[in-house]
Amino acid sequence: MSAHLDAKSIETRLFINNEFVDATSGKSFATVNPATEETITEVGEASQDDVDKAVKAAKAAFKIGSKWRSLSGADRRDLLLKLAG
Repeated sequence: MSAHLDAKSIETRLFINNEFVDATSGKSFATVNPATEETITEVGEASQDDVDKAVKAAKAAFKIGSKWRSLSGADRRDLLLKLAG
């Protein structure tokens, strides 16, 4: 069974600090279907600055007392599944 993806409905920006943001470089790269070698869509290419922001946000999310850390495992799962769409 295969599902058809509508490239226009796929979020292609970076997900940093709980929000979708454009890559600071403005660059993107193709995501390719390995079975057909067709381009599915272009996604944002993270720069070193984008990676640094993402790491800083991830570290903050796991500090004692943070919202993310205080969530139960089930609640975290639910949020990640919602993000995955």
